[in-house]
Formats: sequence, C-alpha cells, structure tokens
Amino acid sequence: MNYNQRRVELANFLKTRRLALQPEEVGLPSRAARRTPGLRREDVADLAGISVCWYSRLEQARNIRVSDQVLNSLAKALRLNAEERDYLLALANMDARSSASVPADGVTPALQHILDSQHPHPAFALGPRFNILAWNQARTDVYGDLTEIPPEHRHMLWLFFGGYLRGLVQNWEPSARSVLAAFRAATGLYVHEPWFTALVRELSESSPEFRTWWQQHEIERRRVTAREVKHPSVGRMVLEEVALVVDDCSDQRIVLEVPQPGTGTENKLTALSCLPRRALTPPWYVLRRPASREQRNNTF
Repeated sequence: MNYNQRRVELANFLKTRRLALQPEEVGLPSRAARRTPGLRREDVADLAGISVCWYSRLEQARNIRVSDQVLNSLAKALRLNAEERDYLLALANMDARSSASVPADGVTPALQHILDSQHPHPAFALGPRFNILAWNQARTDVYGDLTEIPPEHRHMLWLFFGGYLRGLVQNWEPSARSVLAAFRAATGLYVHEPWFTALVRELSESSPEFRTWWQQHEIERRRVTAREVKHPSVGRMVLEEVALVVDDCSDQRIVLEVPQPGTGTENKLTALSCLPRRALTPPWYVLRRPASREQRNNTF
C-alpha cells in the first residue's frame, strides 16, 4: 500500500488548521507584522508540548509514527472539534483497514426491503467509498434514474460535482460542500488507496469547485442537511437528509430523505409517486452528464 499519500494528507490537514488560527485565539500575543497568516509551526509545537523539529517533520510528510497522545495534544493545540480529531487520528493510522472487502454494488435483500419501505420518501444505501449501492423508487422519482448513469459515476461526489444534480438541487453549493466534507470525514482511513486518489484526480480535473474546496480540508459528519429540490413536475421540495450506519461491520449507511415540515413536500412526494413511470423519464427530465475528457480539452 502507498502510505505516502496518507502522510501528505496529514501534512496538508495540519497546515490548513494551523493557518486558520490566529495567535490571540489560542492565548498567544498577536504579532503586529506577520509575514504569513495563522500560527507558526513553533506556536503549535509549544502549545502541544512537542519539539518544533518533530512537528515540522509532520508537516513535511516525513515517514514518522506518532502516538495517539501526541495526536491528541495536537488536536487540542489546533482547537480541532471531535470530527476533525477523529479524522486526524484516521490519517495517522498506518494500519488502516482496506475498503476493498466491501462489495462495489448491491445490498442484502433485507436492506433493500428497508429502502423500499420508506416510499414515498427517497432512500438509498451508501458504501464506505460513498458510492450508491442501492436505492428505492422514490429516489428515482425525485432525482432521476441511476441506471442511466455509468456505474463508476453512481457516487455522491460525481452526482454533485459531475453535473448530474446541478440543475435540480437549488441550494447546490452548500449541499455539495456538505457532501464533500462528509466524504472526507468518512474516508480518512482510505486516502492511500488507488480508487481514492483516482477519484480526487478526476474530479479535480473536471470541477473547479471541487478542486478549490478540496484544498480547504473541511470535515463534517452526522449532520442533518436540508436540500432544496426544484422538480420539473411538482415544483419545490425541501428534504432533510439523515444517515444511519448499518451495524454489520460493512461501513455501509442508509440515507433517508424526509420532508421538511411546513413546506408541502410530503404532499408533493405522494403526488409524485402516483404519476405514471413514463412521466418521469426523458425528454423533460434529463440528467445532465459531465463533459468528457476530450470535450474539456477542446474547451477554450
């Protein structure tokens, strides 16, 4: 396994958090003339009770092992929240498990039954890589047919940053940033795997927003997110997203989308479920596919 990528991610994460803090936020005197924003490496090392040389080697992505005690001291020094601390520990875990043992698609019949039972509310299952493993008919009614999308793009990041949902989700930017931050929080153990680096590379090439926001290392997990959808048949709906972890060591999760009270979304979902299937297919509701590599290269 290529653990160099894990060290690079760890170094970049530490640096972004260090530069985001001001001296006065951590009880240090402010510096009138600072050449760079944020804290210095010396500041972080002093606050964490470690040597500057040792901390510098971390930000240089050097091949060193760090104890949980030191990592917890760094998390405290950098004012990390619980999610950011967990992510830091995951990046530093050189004995991380692999996601390769989890099936690339499909779920158990029992899990599919749970998804189907949520009708008319959209529901789907995510794998540890944030790829969509299964879904119910209501999810298709609201967002379009995933079977029309190449299997490699049935992934939450591709759906948002590949162009598939951009015209449908009205609060696209906060939704996309939330999905990106949740992905990062959940996949810290896998940053050294080839699928991870390939995904980041391809999305960085195809989406300027992804490229910019990825560098910010935002971390988020277990948050209920309201998503506003402008459906071409029933109009505006507001859905609150809740993720439930499947307790079977598979790292799978069920994502439920429930109507936000007072928005009329419940009635619209019911009406949508009563429409004939042929009314929910192109040409009036077409998923916008991302440009191919050749098309992007030919754009000036």
